Amino acid sequence: MTDTLTTTDADVRPHGAAAVLAGVVVAVLGIVGALSPDLVGRAWFATVVPAALLFAVGILGVRRLAASVGASGLVTAALAAAAVAMTLFALAHAYALVDQDTAILLFSVLMVLVAVSLIVAAVGMFRGPANALPRWAVLAAGVWPVATIPAGAALGDLPHFGAIAVWGVTWAVLGATLIRAARR
Repeated sequence: MTDTLTTTDADVRPHGAAAVLAGVVVAVLGIVGALSPDLVGRAWFATVVPAALLFAVGILGVRRLAASVGASGLVTAALAAAAVAMTLFALAHAYALVDQDTAILLFSVLMVLVAVSLIVAAVGMFRGPANALPRWAVLAAGVWPVATIPAGAALGDLPHFGAIAVWGVTWAVLGATLIRAARR
């Protein structure tokens, strides 16, 4: 099932491009990590910082699009919360360069906050002007990490980094959906 997007005055192409770029970077890092975790090492944390900040930009693009089509306050508030949580998620990855154990706890909690916020926003999109919003992409970006990344980490490097790679793909799809919305 695909989302049908309508015309909007909100130009969210730059937001979409940011999410696509970050999604591709995370997908590639995830694939490299799945094949050889030693290759990513500490560079993982340094690279995920800008990628997560670009994800936050993508979330702000979804929020801008949602506001432009009259989405509910619940949707825009949940997206704002997701953007803040994703920014803090990025900072927690930067902190991992100093104290990895504490940072893992921080970005694990923040990942759940991002996911819950995106899921709440997506549910609100299904109940509101759904034809104008990338509800499926937002839902996938919210559900995927909590449904797969912890289980993947428990099973080993290959499933853990593989789940992260697919999460990057969900962000690339979300970004492409925003770019598509801006072209209509």
